[in-house]
Parts: sequence; structure tokens; C-alpha cells
Amino acid sequence: MGATLRYAKVIDREEHQRRGGGVRPSLPNHVQLTGAPPADAAPFTVLRAWDDFDAFTETWRIVDPHGRTVRDPSSREVVAGQADLEDEVDDQLFEYADDGYQVVFEVDGREVARVDFAVTDRAD
Repeated sequence: MGATLRYAKVIDREEHQRRGGGVRPSLPNHVQLTGAPPADAAPFTVLRAWDDFDAFTETWRIVDPHGRTVRDPSSREVVAGQADLEDEVDDQLFEYADDGYQVVFEVDGREVARVDFAVTDRAD
């Protein structure tokens, strides 16, 4: 196995572009709703980088603060040279705003990391 998650960010796409598109520790993990909940989120991106691997199957999903899966798992085969990955999400409905959402990452079927992010109302 051996894959190590170097970093992961869940970020509002518009805010990420406003901040220059780079990835740094101060970049907040959050997405913004387009209206009063329940509502779709504004487009956001799941960024991550992996180290120490030859090849593996990566799977990620989004869970709410109660542990319920709110975005079904997305899987891909990752091979050497593909360390930096990103997925754009344009179609995610959230029932409510909260600080306790997580992206759950698995490597070859085994959970290896969780990244917290906030879902905020447009007015927050």
C-alpha cells in the first residue's frame, strides 16, 4: 500500500480563484451554499496530493456531521506521476450548513484520512 496523504483541501472554487489558485495551509476548507438550506453548494474543488506509492485505488466520499454519506463514493486508479489530484463538484446538495462535514479518503478499500470542512450559508 504505502500511499501517504500529503494534504487535502475542500474549497469554494470562486474563493480559490480569487486567492490566486495556489494551495497553502491558510486556505480555508469550506464550501458555500447558493441559497437557504437545503440548497446546492456553489461549485467547489476537492484537492489532494499523495506520496510514497506506485499505484493504488483512491476512493473519497462526503459525510455529514452525523456520519451519513451525502455524496456517494468516487473512485479512481492512481499511478506514479499522478500525485496531485483534483475533482470539481458542481452538483452537491446539502440539507444544512455546519462546520462538521468531512471528506473521507480510502486507499485500496481502507480508510486513511478524513478532512473537515464547513458548509456555510451565503450570508455567513
